[in-house]
Amino acid sequence: MQLKVMNNYFTEGVCADFGMIPFKSTSRDMKNYEILMKKEASTFSFYAGINIQESFAINTNFNGLTDLYFQLVNKDELFFNYTAIPSVNEQQLYYFENAVNTSNPQFFQKSAFVTQQDLVGYKPKTFNIQLPDKEVLVEIKTNNNEVLTTTTIDGTKVKNYLISLKQYDDGIYQLWIDDQLQQTFFMSDEVVAQNCIGIVRLNMQEIIAQYSSHTVYTINFNARSVFWEYQVVVQKNRKIKVIEMNISGLTDEKYQGPVEQEIIGGQTAQVFTTANPLPLQNKLEESPQLQVTYSNDFSNRKNQMEIKLPNPNAEQIKKYNQGENEGSFFSSTIVYV
Repeated sequence: MQLKVMNNYFTEGVCADFGMIPFKSTSRDMKNYEILMKKEASTFSFYAGINIQESFAINTNFNGLTDLYFQLVNKDELFFNYTAIPSVNEQQLYYFENAVNTSNPQFFQKSAFVTQQDLVGYKPKTFNIQLPDKEVLVEIKTNNNEVLTTTTIDGTKVKNYLISLKQYDDGIYQLWIDDQLQQTFFMSDEVVAQNCIGIVRLNMQEIIAQYSSHTVYTINFNARSVFWEYQVVVQKNRKIKVIEMNISGLTDEKYQGPVEQEIIGGQTAQVFTTANPLPLQNKLEESPQLQVTYSNDFSNRKNQMEIKLPNPNAEQIKKYNQGENEGSFFSSTIVYV
């Protein structure tokens, strides 16, 4: 089988910055069942080792194998800049598994693209929870709603309650208080890599059941859409008088402006901004064009020039803190004429 990790920020969605690190228990299982994982670009292929005289029968070869878990890592520090999802931290990661999307069984995420709904908590097998000032029922359940532990605790006497689940395997669990779901979390005592963005579960029983119809799966990340802002500065030593400026977009998208603003360094710029957010792209097939109509000190004759505008820089992603686009992301680029 194959798992393709795609991000449409890149050409054809292929990004080589992803990696998959097996959990220790998974490494043991892969060795015992002679499973080899091989990466090519952003595709992870899994191979079963068999003797040359044998034929492969997935039910037989993988009999008794349940779940394989991997850390999904990404070495690009700008990943969360150009990808349309919130960043993660030590206590929260994205969770991917086969069979999570009933509409599209090939997807390892709940929707067409990875979203905030794919986030889960990340906890060790012993952790504390804070209780309200009352008696409460605390339950730990599996993701299939099977109750594992049930405890009634007086929150007026115990504020921080220690939960120990050392006897249970790594996996997805739920914390319930008074019949209300508090958190879905992945539990493991294994420390994840600093650049880990998520956990990948291969539900092997489901893969075995679907093997005849599904052997290629995907995790799909969507590029972040931002307002593209170009700050056009006419350098004084050019000694030209600008009569008109406009930008022609990639696919006839509209630009608002120019609006005169003072930018960094006290420079005066004519600022153009897309009317709507546009998806970021690693490489542009065609660049926006700045058209400038101008005259100079030597003649009143109108001249024209066209300047190919640069691709918005994913490193320069910011949020508007005021105005009609407050809270929206934008990427600003200074262009000197």
